Amino acid sequence: MIFEFCLTIFLVGLTIKATKRPHNFPPGPRGLPLLGYLPFLSSWDPQYPHKAMKKISEVYGPVVGMYFGPSKPIISVCGHEAVKEALHNEDLDGRPYIPAALGRTFGEHLGLMFVMGQFWQEQRRFAMRHLRDLGFGKTSIEDQMTDELGDLIKDIENESELDPERIVDLKGIFQVSVINILWAIIAGERFQRNDPKFQELLRANEMMFRAGNPVRGNIPIPAFVLKHFRFAREFIGIKSELIKPFQKFVQVTIDDHQQQNPCEGEARDFIDVYLKEMNKQKDENPSTNFTNKQLISMITELFGAGAESTSSSIGFAIIHLIRDQQAQQKMQIELDQVCGQFFPTLNHRSSLPYTEAVLMEAQRCSTIAPFAVPHSAVKDTHIQGYTIPKGSVVLLNLDAVLQDSKYWKDPEVFRPERHLNEDGTKVIKSDHFYPFGLGRRMCLGDSLAKNTYFLFTAALIKKFRFEPVENEPLPSLNPKIGFTLGYQGFKAVVTPRS
Repeated sequence: MIFEFCLTIFLVGLTIKATKRPHNFPPGPRGLPLLGYLPFLSSWDPQYPHKAMKKISEVYGPVVGMYFGPSKPIISVCGHEAVKEALHNEDLDGRPYIPAALGRTFGEHLGLMFVMGQFWQEQRRFAMRHLRDLGFGKTSIEDQMTDELGDLIKDIENESELDPERIVDLKGIFQVSVINILWAIIAGERFQRNDPKFQELLRANEMMFRAGNPVRGNIPIPAFVLKHFRFAREFIGIKSELIKPFQKFVQVTIDDHQQQNPCEGEARDFIDVYLKEMNKQKDENPSTNFTNKQLISMITELFGAGAESTSSSIGFAIIHLIRDQQAQQKMQIELDQVCGQFFPTLNHRSSLPYTEAVLMEAQRCSTIAPFAVPHSAVKDTHIQGYTIPKGSVVLLNLDAVLQDSKYWKDPEVFRPERHLNEDGTKVIKSDHFYPFGLGRRMCLGDSLAKNTYFLFTAALIKKFRFEPVENEPLPSLNPKIGFTLGYQGFKAVVTPRS
């Protein structure tokens, strides 16, 4: 009798806790004791969490509060004003406990994306300064991009010539070139396109990004459960068997640099720069944050995000232009008029408004990162007048901003002209367009990504005509779900232009 009474009191307490919310907490759907609202999220959209969150916001407003688990506040932010306010609120610059992220950084809070406080500021400041010196976002890396682009064009030409119908499989074809640009900055070398070990690393990277999604990754599963139950790790997207070979590969690269004694002579790449700083810090501060594990974690994040985001942006842009032959032709006419017989360069960019508008529209329609990397409230704060409790996970829905019908007319329609003035001679910069985020937590590699995206897509469209394969469905714009969104593999008829 006493046991039944205590159990009843316990269950009642859980129910009250699950339904009781802090004062001025954002409106949102209620959940179940222990589980919160997580079991019901897929009822709004079974495949894409960012679309589910957007549909919930249409019922409750741009700032929605709910719980995953018994005490994990999740704040979904969808409206432009609310998202922009949150991105500029330094009280939300924290990072939540994300088991899937820790699985890629030795179980420790390392790297750049998922750390915070003084550690984050110190490491980000160092990385930004030296990566920029080495070519991040600078035209000095353009020669490297041009070389990689030349190899990519040769591969596409060869595959097109080998097929009587000129059909080329474009699945994953852009990743090698994009990574080689990044790897030249990080490690001072490049991969051969047909290197089987490198291809295996790219496949592992793709599988890691497709393993989970940004909502499941925030489920507060205790560490001991993750350690002992494989299904729990797989549910939130931890793939240790995929990340360990890459970590080992990076370690071998670091060992090679150390054997060449980076303390002597001028640093050639980011690994050299970091090793110099690490050796210096060890002499002055034995508890330094500049460690071998931190270097591996930073490289892992840069490699993974760089390979995935930029190559997917190029892939989606090509798909949009295959589906809209008129836009492709208009882009080619502009490229021919401005660049003549040469490939476009970064100096041509300001003279190619329609090309720029096409690239912007492809990013708007096909968001690679529908959510910004999850934020966390480092103390009680506010969004749009609502109280956000300390420790809340804040999911900022960038896709909802880019697809907002209140601002973008017919947002589902691919229309590059929406980014141009009336006579089509100038690009209109909208404050509703920020696919890389805003604020202090903005994407570290946005300048390099923008330049690579522009040079590669523009050159490919100038060099080739991309057309649908006859008697087959058009390439799909439905993205592959994961921690980011990727384009599905597709084939096209690719014909060199005279």
